[in-house]
Amino acid sequence: MISLNQLTSLVNSLKSVDKNTARTIIKLVNVDVLKSLGDSKYLIQINDKTLTAQSQKQLQEGSSYFARYDAKQKTLPQLSKLINIPNLFKNQHILKDANLTYDIKTLQHILNSKEPAKTIKEQILDELSKSQNKEHFQTVSNLLLSLNQNVLSFPFIIYEYFGLLQLKKRYNKKTKKSYLNFYAIFEHLGPISGVISEDSISLNVAYDEIKDFLDENLDEISYNITLHVMDNIEPLYDINKNDKLLDIQV
Repeated sequence: MISLNQLTSLVNSLKSVDKNTARTIIKLVNVDVLKSLGDSKYLIQINDKTLTAQSQKQLQEGSSYFARYDAKQKTLPQLSKLINIPNLFKNQHILKDANLTYDIKTLQHILNSKEPAKTIKEQILDELSKSQNKEHFQTVSNLLLSLNQNVLSFPFIIYEYFGLLQLKKRYNKKTKKSYLNFYAIFEHLGPISGVISEDSISLNVAYDEIKDFLDENLDEISYNITLHVMDNIEPLYDINKNDKLLDIQV
């Protein structure tokens, strides 16, 4: 069986990485795409500033990305290495207000319970019964839709960090062993995905700098860890327009 100590050790190590140091190393910005202007130009919002920037990657209006931001005099700012931000992560203010964010102790308790999915479903349904506006209902419903796809989605806060953790248990018929696919996203590290098996952890990160940084900061974990850089790191579940709440078996 997979020891949950691997998962909790990994999350603890990731949350202990200094946010300001990581930001300095990778220099990520959170970009909201407001409008496409043509010729690879976009009207974007970074924090409270609205400006025009250029991206060779085609961006979708209304989407949010982590990106490198390069601004030089007399030229348009350039966006590169763009990584899509999941809607569940983007709506973190709602999840915080909904009392559906977990700390590491609560996360351990739920995952060690006999029926983690049942516990989570009960909490989500209880929160849905309290919904007073459409935005709250839709965001909380997406946690239920995630569960319907056999993906456990955990918004969590540890100290000042907000993150999203997703887990999906799988079984290899050839080796007759179970393993966990996981996805996590942090504001200061971007997305991380990978596989947790009985004796090892394989991690995928989006940036070379993050790989080098984690190589130096995950040495306290006793499990065998391998790190890779991957261009497209997707969540195990994100909001899909084809998903319908009525299809869920409550």
